[in-house]
Amino acid sequence: MDTSMTHKQAPAQTQASPGFSRRNLLRGSVALGLTALLGSAMPWQSVFAAQVSSDDFIALSQFLVSRPVNPVLAARYYAALDKRAPNFSTNVIALKQLISTQGYKHVDEYLAQPDPDASLKATATSIISAWYLGIVGEPADAELISYSMAMMYVPTHGILAIPTYGGGPASWGAKPAVIQDSKV
Repeated sequence: MDTSMTHKQAPAQTQASPGFSRRNLLRGSVALGLTALLGSAMPWQSVFAAQVSSDDFIALSQFLVSRPVNPVLAARYYAALDKRAPNFSTNVIALKQLISTQGYKHVDEYLAQPDPDASLKATATSIISAWYLGIVGEPADAELISYSMAMMYVPTHGILAIPTYGGGPASWGAKPAVIQDSKV
């Protein structure tokens, strides 16, 4: 029998009940707070839009423009197009499914279909327009994604130099106002 004070037997561990405790309440509150914070910082629309993979958009873009596309530009075009059309991601999925279901081999077959869905055709047109013009949106809110790599310059590549200035005549902004009282 050991009577020393240095060796004490630990009391039997009691298992805490999984019920309501301050610790569980605190964990739940923190988790709920973080969920609310992330939910407000990241719109749910973008969470659902993540269903469209970059490979899907690249494959659809290559089908629509009938040539290979740059993956970095594809991500930029997708983000800009998705920002402007609330149903863009669902239309991309539906358009890709329609093309694979119908077995279209070329964009001309898709464009020749009788009575196409207007929303899907508008989505296809916006994707083609973005790749060829390098711009997404209308002139009032246009977003330049790529200037020198816009596909409109592909047919004349190696023959004509890509212009170094903006979109042609009358595209310059207003002349800056002259400041009269400027001192050096």
